[in-house]
Amino acid sequence: MTDKTVFLGRFQPMHQGHKKVIEDHRDEENFAVVIGSSGKSREEKNPLTSEEREKLIKACFSDLEILNLEDEDQDEEGNRRWLEKLKGLGIERVISQNSLVKDLVNEDEDLELIEQNMYDPEIYSGTEVRRRIRSGEEWRYLVPQCSEDQLEEYLEKIKDSGINYEFKPGWKRKNAYHDTFEK
Repeated sequence: MTDKTVFLGRFQPMHQGHKKVIEDHRDEENFAVVIGSSGKSREEKNPLTSEEREKLIKACFSDLEILNLEDEDQDEEGNRRWLEKLKGLGIERVISQNSLVKDLVNEDEDLELIEQNMYDPEIYSGTEVRRRIRSGEEWRYLVPQCSEDQLEEYLEKIKDSGINYEFKPGWKRKNAYHDTFEK
């Protein structure tokens, strides 16, 4: 083990909450970011490639080590393979709030889980950023200013990857009836 601490996320796209978690941990020795679902792109929940997501992160943290991790099937065997790939990155500590990741890391005696602080998760979420981009609402205040110009280059890819909705003022995610919204 290289005693590495990683912050694991999809970063679809990176938002202010992600930036704050990175800022909280980036001074730790051997800190890196792991882009999850790195093999998925151009889907509603994963419109950006791992390379595009890496550019968004590097726009704010140019010296940060960034690793990629592809998904496996979400069954017992796939979860085991995914965990072995994660451990193969030479890590010891994982920062995450994802319930599946937390369960897998907690079951492994070689890894330590650091539960990330969630910064206004009802506001700062990739789902909300993508929804706002697709519906033409203001989204810029949700993402770090340092990555805003880079994200501008990907707006059409995000719009084209999902359902475009028109929302009336006062709309709230909790009132959504469509099953494509993450909870």
